[in-house]
Amino acid sequence: MAEPSSRRAAPEVQLHQEVLHVGTERVAVERVRVAKRIVTETRTIEVPVRTEELVVTREELDPVPLAEPAADADEIVVVLHEEVPEVTLRVLPVERVVVRKRTVRGEDVVSADLATEVADVTVVGPATENTSSTE
Repeated sequence: MAEPSSRRAAPEVQLHQEVLHVGTERVAVERVRVAKRIVTETRTIEVPVRTEELVVTREELDPVPLAEPAADADEIVVVLHEEVPEVTLRVLPVERVVVRKRTVRGEDVVSADLATEVADVTVVGPATENTSSTE
């Protein structure tokens, strides 16, 4: 016995569409290296210095004879001194550099073409009784 047409499953077509899912992924962008280097500069500074000079003063003697004759010295030695600049270098801290990372928030715009299936119904021709799908 044939089933009534109301109980038969109707022919169907499933339609699909693409859905866009967006997220983020953490990726390495660049590597940064911080290094110290020495920069040399020449500085010229004037330093006041003193030197000793020998001063010879001649005086005429009185013609009066001395009671004791002075000891004659053939040579007198006098040591003269001078100041010379003394340079010393000391390394002192002048600056501290702190390196940190921070997260900067922003937005990127993402666009994509999404495909959606649609059902198109086309009439092929007149229906005949033999081609009915309800049999």
